[in-house]
Amino acid sequence: MYVLIDLDENVAIDPELGVIGEMDEYNITANLAIMSDRLDKLENIADDLFESLDPMTTPLITYPNREGIYRNLGRVSNFAYGFIFGMLIAALLALGLKGVM
Repeated sequence: MYVLIDLDENVAIDPELGVIGEMDEYNITANLAIMSDRLDKLENIADDLFESLDPMTTPLITYPNREGIYRNLGRVSNFAYGFIFGMLIAALLALGLKGVM
């Protein structure tokens, strides 16, 4: 990455090194620090997704002392699904018996 000082003379400064020199129009440099930060963030999210397979881990952004949150959420969702399916089966049986009698 560089900063242009004079467009007519093609003079530029490298802010990281503090070097002033003639700019080469064919040599292009890119600042990969921003890309590296985004890749680190994406890697943390991917690691969090992989660690969510263990029910005793905590999500990446959560309050402290929340170990086992995935296990508790699994129990609640399984209870809700069981209750809904149980009520549907009971309703179907009640409607089926009502039609027979």
